[in-house]
Order: sequence, then C-alpha cells, then structure tokens
Amino acid sequence: MREGVLQPAAYSRLLQVSIATSIVPLLLLVLAVGLSIAEPRFFSETNIANILRNASYLAIISSGQMLVMILGGIDLSVGVVVALSSVTTSIVMSRLSALWPDHATLTILISCVIALGLSTSIGLINGLLVAYTKASAFMITLGTLTVVGGIAFYITSGIPIYGMPEGFTREFGRASLLGLSYPTYIAAALILAIALAQRHLNIGRHLYAVGGHGPAARASGLPVKKLTIMAYTLCSALAGLVGILLTARIGSGQANLGSEFMLQSIGAAVLAGVSLRGGIGRAEMVAVSSIFLTVVANGMNLLRIDSKLQTIVFGVLLLFAILMDRRNRGGPSYD
Repeated sequence: MREGVLQPAAYSRLLQVSIATSIVPLLLLVLAVGLSIAEPRFFSETNIANILRNASYLAIISSGQMLVMILGGIDLSVGVVVALSSVTTSIVMSRLSALWPDHATLTILISCVIALGLSTSIGLINGLLVAYTKASAFMITLGTLTVVGGIAFYITSGIPIYGMPEGFTREFGRASLLGLSYPTYIAAALILAIALAQRHLNIGRHLYAVGGHGPAARASGLPVKKLTIMAYTLCSALAGLVGILLTARIGSGQANLGSEFMLQSIGAAVLAGVSLRGGIGRAEMVAVSSIFLTVVANGMNLLRIDSKLQTIVFGVLLLFAILMDRRNRGGPSYD
C-alpha cells in the first residue's frame, strides 16, 4: 500500500461541498423557524430530545451507507439487518434471562455481541460477493434483503418477542443523560470518529481514491477488494447496532423493524451530498441531513399531516437530492 496516493489538492476536491449539501443546513434552519412559529411545541425540551434520538438511529445507519456509496456501491439490506439484529437480540436475551435471572448484565452483553456478530457477518458476505464477483452491489444486496428479511419473519412468525431485562429497556433504551438519550451520544461519537478517519487517516483517503477512480486506485496498489469488504462489513455492523438500540427503545424484537431505513439511509446520504457515482461524502453532513429528515417527519406529525402525504414529501426530497447529484456530475475531477 503506497501512502500519499492522493495529493492534498486532489483530496480537497474530493471533500468539496456540493450545491445540495450547502442547501441542507439552510433548509434545516428555515424549517425549524417555520415550525416553531406554526407549532410552539416544536422547541420544547421533550420534542428536541425526541428529534435528536430519532435522528441518531438514521445518522448511524446512514453513515454506514455513506461508506459503501463513497466506493460507488449501495446496500439495500440495511433495513432487514436492523430487523434481524432486533429479533436476534430479543430471542437470545429472553432465553438467557429465563436461564440466568440473576445475571442481567451478562445476558445483555452476550445477546448484543451475538446480534452484532451476526449483522457483521451479513456485511462480510455482501462485501465478499461484491469484491469477488462481477454482479452489481444493487443485485447482491437485493438478494441479501430478501433472504435476511425472510429469515427474520420465519423465526418469529411475525410476532414480537418480549421478555428482556428491565436494565436493557428501562435503564438503557428509555433512559437519558443530561436530557439526551444514550443513542444520541453513541451517534455523535460514531460520526465524529468517521469524520476524523475521513480527514486524517489513510484508510479514509483510500476510500475516496477507490470511489473517485477505481482503475487508478488499483494501479496505485491500493487494496480495493479489502476496502470494499471493510465498507460493507461496517455498514451492516452499524445497521445491527441500530437494531439493538431500537429494540431497547421499544422493548421488543420485531421482524418488520427498520423497514423504512433502506430508502431513508440512501436519501439521507444523497441529500448530504454523497455522490451516487462514488468518491464524495462527509460524515458530518450525513448527520445534518439525518436531522433535517427527522425534523421534517416530526414537524408533519406535530401538524397532524396524513402519513401518506409524509411518504410523498420524503419521495420529493429524495428526487431533489438525486437531481442535484446529477447536476453536479460536471464537478470535481479525480485525476
């Protein structure tokens, strides 16, 4: 592996903020002001904490999607990985709780490790298939979506799984620290870590190089296949983490949990300026776009807008982001 594959000037171009990215923070500010006028409850402490908690789930899973998209790929299976992680966590935890009623901490730890391990394995399989076959990432992860989603429904028969320790649900999933939920802190730490890696570690620069110009990256001696496997593995691991966090929040494992995250994670990433062609994407902007989409949903709920119209609004935002990405095709050069 050769260091310095990307010259400083070229690397700065890879981090350029697209038109869509620069608009999102402004839209978020305008939306927040408008909602505060239309609905005084919007800026209440409870509602802000609720927005940040929900945005945290989306930010975590979208940051994983971003890593895959920077390489020019996509992962359609993140939603079902959330569901399988939730089902796995709840089943293992409920069984172990019955066996070891006096060892709640150990039960929680073992269950979460198993769920994360299974989720990571799914990403590893996706990465290996994408890296070593000529099939498209779209088709491979679509197949994974079907298989994993089927497994989640088969082992639960579509019935929620209960019986988890109080310490997992009440003391973690529904608890808060300084007014903010634990997932908010977890998401902030992960986004910060990914953002720092993108800017200061070779592995971050190498991801941009592979996504920006794959043939040149191979000619430079970069481990393209290893980077591909790593990105898909991390993407599924983060989806699995979201499954655990959501399970702790709602207090049950569900086979349909996270079904909305497939499109939302892609939408949040594209709205944040992550290029569908690869080579461009910033973790902190993914966090901002996740908050924006969450505020949109929260505002429509406060204003009692029909859920069907909410789906239409999200679709319009996704189309807007895609069109802006298309408009930016004549942007930075990766030579």
